[in-house]
Parts: sequence; structure tokens; C-alpha cells
Amino acid sequence: MTEQHETIQSVTDGIYNNLVTSMIHSIVSKETAREKLLRSRYGSYKQYHYDPNSQLDIHGNPKQQDSSQYFYCENCGREVSGNRFAAHLQRCLTRGSRR
Repeated sequence: MTEQHETIQSVTDGIYNNLVTSMIHSIVSKETAREKLLRSRYGSYKQYHYDPNSQLDIHGNPKQQDSSQYFYCENCGREVSGNRFAAHLQRCLTRGSRR
């Protein structure tokens, strides 16, 4: 009886292992095909840079202060600081519509 029990156990283990292995192979092949499709559409992606000191941006470049960036206002022709650009546009556009 024990030999028959061991044989049944080994057969069931083999069937179970084959099922699990085929499921894993199926999942891996589907995900590999999906990954290849995504890479062919969008190319490979570049990892973002992580700086624990917050001195660099996500691309690894030194951070710039908003006040050091200036933008050109198309409406009035002035250069405006980046941290004041939204407020300037609101004033500039409402002032221009009153004239």
C-alpha cells in the first residue's frame, strides 16, 4: 500500500509541477511580448535621478531658483521673473483688455 501511495504522490507532484511550470512560462512569455511591444512603441526609458540632499533635479542637473529664470511676456514685451510670471500675466492681460 505504501508503494502505491508513493507512486500516486509522485504522479500528483509531477502533474502539479508541470501545471505550475506551464502557467509560469505562459505569464513570462506574455509579459515579455508586452514589454517588447512597449519598448518598440516608446523606446527605452531613462531612470530618474534621486538626490537625497535635494541639490539636483530628477534629471541629475543642478536645481535653479525660480527667481533666476526669466520669461519673455509676449503681451507687453518685458522679461518677468519665473516666480512672478503668473501674477504678471494676470495683471498684464486684464490691463490690456481694459484699454
